[in-house]
Amino acid sequence: MKFDAEALRLRLAGRRIGCRLHFLPTVDSTNRVALGFAREGAPEGTVVLADRQTAGRGRLDRIWQSPPGCNLYISILLRPLIAPAEAPQITLMSGVAVAEMLSLLCPAGVGLKWPNDVLVRGRKICGILTELRIAGRAVEAVVVGIGVNVNMAGADFDPAYRETATSLSQETEQTHSREDLAYLLCERFEQWYETFLREGFAPVREGWLARSEMEGKRVRVHFRDEVQEGVVAGVDHDGALLLTDALGDIRRITAGDASILKG
Repeated sequence: MKFDAEALRLRLAGRRIGCRLHFLPTVDSTNRVALGFAREGAPEGTVVLADRQTAGRGRLDRIWQSPPGCNLYISILLRPLIAPAEAPQITLMSGVAVAEMLSLLCPAGVGLKWPNDVLVRGRKICGILTELRIAGRAVEAVVVGIGVNVNMAGADFDPAYRETATSLSQETEQTHSREDLAYLLCERFEQWYETFLREGFAPVREGWLARSEMEGKRVRVHFRDEVQEGVVAGVDHDGALLLTDALGDIRRITAGDASILKG
């Protein structure tokens, strides 16, 4: 179904997130376009949406499957006054916003996995990729890329991901308006971003922990050539993952790819 960008643009008029909306039928990556707008001085709240991505990216340079006409591919430009080390907090904040949006339509089973996944009944429905423009030691811009599986059927997924991924239509057994979802996402994102700017990371951390799928579970975290395992003991006050190792010591994980271990 064709995306009605003009209708969404009218609904977002006057809002902080979505003050400018750029819709592209096909693009390699919405994050790449949004980072280009950031270089050109585009205002905070600029949103880039695409119907299809030819080179959609996830974390660690993974490919994000981006077929046309069925999902949300959106990048949001922010200009917060934060240090680069605080940027991961924006990723967790974004996850909370997406989870809240999805819970309006899928009340049960929406959860979060550190650092950037939104799950429904343990299967991935959304991924988040946060990228920075840094000037000296300061953050000049943050671009948050969000991919949400909306109306994909099971057969549309790459066979390698059919058991671990899902879509909103699969979970609710109905199709959904991508324009409505984009509006709800921008609305929830704006609410959480303003809370973050006003009150800091504490309320974001509380909201993230309330939806965590990881608390008390054994996980394995890969980062470059390192692998660490432990039981999740929460998220620290700066967004780092806390693991209790085999000796009972608490380890702080600031980056990596976490997977929940079965058994």
